[in-house]
Amino acid sequence: MGKKIYGLLGRKLGHSWSVPIHKALGCEDYRLIELEPEQLEAFLRREDIGGLNVTIPYKRDVMKFCDVIDPAAEAIGSVNTLVRRDGKLYGCNTDIDGLLYMLRRAKISLAGKKVVILGSGGASLTAQAAARQEGAREVVVVSRTGPDNYENLPDRHKDAQVLINTTPVGMWPHVKGLSLDLKLLPGITAAADVIYNPVRTNLLLQAEALDREARYWEEADVAEPLGSGLRRVQYTGGLPMLVSQAKRAEELFFDRTIPDSETEAIVSRLWQDTTNIALVGMPGSGKTTVGRAMARLSGKPFVDLDEEIVRKAGKPIPEIFAQEGEGTFRAMENEVLEEICAKSGQIIATGGGAVLWSENRAAMRRTGRVYFLRRDLSRLPTDGRPLSQAGKLEEMFRLRGPLYEQSADQSVQNDSSPEETAAAIWNDYRAHAGGISMKILVINGPNMNMLGIRQPEIYGSATYEDLKAMIREEANRLGVEVSFFQSNHEGALVDAIQQAYFDKVDGIIINPAAYTHTSVALLDAVKAVGIPTVEVHVSDPDSREEFRHVSYIRAACVGTVRGHGLPGYLEALRMLAQ
Repeated sequence: MGKKIYGLLGRKLGHSWSVPIHKALGCEDYRLIELEPEQLEAFLRREDIGGLNVTIPYKRDVMKFCDVIDPAAEAIGSVNTLVRRDGKLYGCNTDIDGLLYMLRRAKISLAGKKVVILGSGGASLTAQAAARQEGAREVVVVSRTGPDNYENLPDRHKDAQVLINTTPVGMWPHVKGLSLDLKLLPGITAAADVIYNPVRTNLLLQAEALDREARYWEEADVAEPLGSGLRRVQYTGGLPMLVSQAKRAEELFFDRTIPDSETEAIVSRLWQDTTNIALVGMPGSGKTTVGRAMARLSGKPFVDLDEEIVRKAGKPIPEIFAQEGEGTFRAMENEVLEEICAKSGQIIATGGGAVLWSENRAAMRRTGRVYFLRRDLSRLPTDGRPLSQAGKLEEMFRLRGPLYEQSADQSVQNDSSPEETAAAIWNDYRAHAGGISMKILVINGPNMNMLGIRQPEIYGSATYEDLKAMIREEANRLGVEVSFFQSNHEGALVDAIQQAYFDKVDGIIINPAAYTHTSVALLDAVKAVGIPTVEVHVSDPDSREEFRHVSYIRAACVGTVRGHGLPGYLEALRMLAQ
């Protein structure tokens, strides 16, 4: 017998990413196999089939041709993987493996939770099986016409905690769709979308916005607005599921074990290959210059939004403003930007006002990572920029600054060379490849809020806010998410450590201050949550009074940094990140 057949079986497969994924996993002969329904039986009778993945509309149809169906596929009611072994055709379902991997990777737990699943098709059956397997307290399946539908969902299930979208709403090319407004379900603290293209559907953009707002108020350390309904939300798109289910299929095809590290490497590579980098910022902030430097550095093609508008309009931008007005220009800008964002793997330099339309902000974030280039207003040129004339820059920045912040995943100060700024952006982009960043909580105990005032001969002149800014800068460089908590009360510190467990924090940096030498409660809290923790002290307690030589918490920590001043926090951050 000649070569065996490996590939993806379906009807229309033009959008599939399966071939590059399986080739990266080692199956060089993997291909797309498009068949009409009447061709299915004859093809599946072939003896030279090695292994096939199956997608819509055939996941149920192939079951009648299987000699053996594994229990998971039987329970789900669909097969997405076929393997011919010893003359028999085996039907399996690896979608459930992929879905569970995606959820665990995003630290989304279904155990004991009320789970709402949007959709009633094959992917929904997989999600239902996963929820049951993981011990969900209740599973609600939402369809357009079922007993639980989009009309009555907010009234019947306001207490839902986890949302899984298995519908195609929001999938390319119809990316503007929103499967459900999360504001209707105030109890949702985790959202997963099985869609992988675009990388951030509108559902995930909304989950992300809710999470960012809640994090902002947490870090501001002030009372949240009354009636705000603020909540942290875990979220994930479907790319890890796609790769993980393919990995499991490869294991079945060739009877071998593939480590999860290969899954992560492929997720990272696909994310970098298919997402855009968009640059936003004030007119003259260097977006085009830095964008071209990024294109040279990364090998990604460069696209300048203003140049594309000029090409389409056949006239320069000042002329468009003068003859047709800003409204016409903004509509044209939106049309061109959406055309650009429909493509992938690019560096995009936008115009200074592109963020004014919410549609533009969403288009950039759906398909990539957005960077806000900052530059001092006094250094911004105004020639040839109709809206930057006559001292209007300050007013323009007052209006646009919050929109740049809202649009951006990361801010970058553009005060150095274009090449240095491009390198900083590229490093951050690669650190976030795959869309999940490490979460680290920095906890400070009593009197640390008095830095800059408290014994400057020991603790220095930098303030607590200076310390936070220093840590944030290093966290951005490392590509990790950092949050802060400070209290003068032992119980509040214990509560913060325990809450870190429920917030799925990956690491803790703690300076218990005076409680280092007295608190068994903090020791027990760190032991209880099991989160890798690094103890930090600005001074070296071992060189001070004898009572400071004892550290209760040290026994539960993975490392200690002491006597290195405020930079010791950065050492601890690097220790956890690595």
